[in-house]
Amino acid sequence: MPELILSGNDQQTVPVVVAIAQALGYVATQPTQSSIKLERGDLTKTLLLGAMAGKKFHISFTFDIGVDQYGNTWLRFDQDGALGAVKGGAIGYAKSKSAYGEFIDTIRAETTQRGLLLGER
Repeated sequence: MPELILSGNDQQTVPVVVAIAQALGYVATQPTQSSIKLERGDLTKTLLLGAMAGKKFHISFTFDIGVDQYGNTWLRFDQDGALGAVKGGAIGYAKSKSAYGEFIDTIRAETTQRGLLLGER
């Protein structure tokens, strides 16, 4: 569960992260003031076909948002790998884990390129 620290407050940084997620095909919802849920794929198709849902395999994870004492944003990403296993067994778990890793790597790369990434805990 990586925690990325980005330069700037949450009003500046969260929209950037959400835009990166949307470019990767995720839909963002904000279930609470301090968290964002990201989803892609088709849950119904995934529940019916499991890992055989292919590109429509449902992937979801959340990130919590906070601001540190210096006014910078921290984002704590959380993958629910167990849910991937329920939806598609070992293959579903692997697909979820792979998609999560690709997403985190993209966020790291994009925020570094934009000069936002300060560090990681």
